[in-house]
Amino acid sequence: MVRFLKLHWLAILVGVIGVLLSTGAFWLVQVEIEKRHQLEFEWLAQNRNRVLKKGIEEGLDAVRSLHDLFLVAPQVDEPAFARFAYGLADRFKGIHALAWVIPQAGAAGEDRYPIRFLNSEGNSAFYQGLDLGEQPLLRNLMARALASGDMVVSGRIPLIHDPNPQYGFMAFKPVFTAPPGSGQGDEPLARLLGFVVGVFRIADIADAAMGVLEPRGVEFLVLDESAPAGEELLDFYASRLNRSPTPATTEWRGWDLEPTPRVTESFPVADRRWSITCSPTRQFTTEVFREGPWIILGSGLALTLVVVLFIVHFRAALRLRLRIEEDLRASEQKLRILIDQSPDIIMTVDRAGCILIVNRPLPAANGGDGRCGAGFLPIRARERFNQALAKVLTLGEPEHFGYAGDDSTWWELRLVPLREGARVAAAMVILTDVTEKRVLEAHAIRNARLASLGVLAASVAHEINNPNNAIQFNASILARSWEDLRKVLDQHRRDYGDFTIGGVPVDRALTGLPRLVEGIVKGAQRIEKIVGNLKHMARPDAGDLDHAVDLGEVLPTALSILQSQIHRYTDHCRLELPESLPCVRGNAQQLEQVFINLILNALQALPDRSAAVLITAGLEPEGEFVRVCVADEGQGMVEEVRERVTEPFFTTRGTAGGTGLGLSICARIIQHHSGRMEIESAPGAGTRVSVLLPLAKVSEQG
Repeated sequence: MVRFLKLHWLAILVGVIGVLLSTGAFWLVQVEIEKRHQLEFEWLAQNRNRVLKKGIEEGLDAVRSLHDLFLVAPQVDEPAFARFAYGLADRFKGIHALAWVIPQAGAAGEDRYPIRFLNSEGNSAFYQGLDLGEQPLLRNLMARALASGDMVVSGRIPLIHDPNPQYGFMAFKPVFTAPPGSGQGDEPLARLLGFVVGVFRIADIADAAMGVLEPRGVEFLVLDESAPAGEELLDFYASRLNRSPTPATTEWRGWDLEPTPRVTESFPVADRRWSITCSPTRQFTTEVFREGPWIILGSGLALTLVVVLFIVHFRAALRLRLRIEEDLRASEQKLRILIDQSPDIIMTVDRAGCILIVNRPLPAANGGDGRCGAGFLPIRARERFNQALAKVLTLGEPEHFGYAGDDSTWWELRLVPLREGARVAAAMVILTDVTEKRVLEAHAIRNARLASLGVLAASVAHEINNPNNAIQFNASILARSWEDLRKVLDQHRRDYGDFTIGGVPVDRALTGLPRLVEGIVKGAQRIEKIVGNLKHMARPDAGDLDHAVDLGEVLPTALSILQSQIHRYTDHCRLELPESLPCVRGNAQQLEQVFINLILNALQALPDRSAAVLITAGLEPEGEFVRVCVADEGQGMVEEVRERVTEPFFTTRGTAGGTGLGLSICARIIQHHSGRMEIESAPGAGTRVSVLLPLAKVSEQG
């Protein structure tokens, strides 16, 4: 009985010790899991802070890119600005508007700061011509930028008011014509060329930045530490896992008082200082094994000593595993971001040339399975690839070459050896699409050549005018003198009989010389007209679209410039204009360029000289537009080609020197004139291009 009592007390003692040990083990594991939970949250918060800061910096880099554009090319026109700004807005998310502001002297002596060029969303409160200097806040920002000579950033600006406010900010960066001490005045205002202005929506920047990360139940608050009290809030980003996100209102102070872990990081944004505070939500997810303590506690109550030893071992193993997983996760995340966001095609190939891994689909190639033996390359580039791969695997030195794809694309291929110790086991292949670069280079060379030809044409036109004026003057004197000479020649023939003039009998000379003089006069007048057209084409375009343009003058001028091309391609080119045609609103030189391109395209589409081109113009029945039609009897286009003819760099005449920019430029000019272009075509039925332009207002016509 005493023994049983001892066993009982021993059992109680073992039970008490087991409970104490199990409870202690439970508490230790729980503390470690909570620490791991906190560490993982801090890592996720720092990752989100880093991605958001990168998104904000990329937005400011767009403003710096525009600054560099105007620094190297101060005479950038509106189309070039629009193309450049559109590319930046498409690449860097969160850009609400990009603008180019040029200071002007006001009537009252006060400087004005109107928006000269603008690229913005459709619902933007900014518009071309808006004077930013009328707003004291923006004038003060521009004064700060002018004084510092660098970028400045505004406080929060409300962009969306209903149902919940969303804020943005503006960035101003001055563009100077010359640095201080360059001889153009040391006053910043004297050297100021203008301001590059960026308007950013913080919510869009946050959405784009967070879109590349996996939702984990983390929300954050963006504050402007440089702002006065009550205006610090910039944006509140609710977790995508939260079904009822907290609205971004001014009640964020209550959110800040909640007893949850916080990670706050402060960083500079131009001349201001912002902070990002991250907090986990109830949906915050973690990879920590939260049920482990309860399992450990239950097992410990059954086998106390075994569980205690197991917990000690488990604790050490858990720490090691979590550390390894954290390192692997960080490495994997960096590698995934690097590979997935790379604009190039990156792959690895083994010594047989077979692809092991690739980050995206390969470009189509003719023949081969695309996975082995350079099958992903065009046939003409495969032998060169195999030779380069063999050289890389043998010598261990990088190789590169360029090739043309089967779909009119250009690629640059680089091979880099991958070593396992001293042995080259495989090679990394990097494919870069350089089509746009090649096209832009060719286009730049062509533009430079055309610019040189324009300067040469203007110079030649000036040089031709001088002798042509002398020819016209002398021909007029010769024409006036002919009647007196005729009388003398007639008298000489009556007195002495027939004779010759320059080897021609006098009878033929008396009838032929007047025609020769008339031919000299007409030829000189034709030279004068050609020179006038050359000067007209070389004259710079101010870009103003608010003039009244008479198409009755623009269309004949376009035809006169294309006379040589008309004679080359057809015997039947007609222009039919009504007796009275109202003026349209726009720019005469730009519209002349449109019709030159359309008529030239129509001429080049003709199969032979018997085919015709007809140009007509008339007022639309509703009386708001003038329709100009250019119809040809060419081969026509299939539907797939017709839908793409206005895309930049798309051409069916690549081998004949076509650039694919003519109709694209025409469409853009017509769009800027608030008009539209309609294309009707079918294979074998020719093509009809109609341009509808709005009428000029009465005040513009006056």
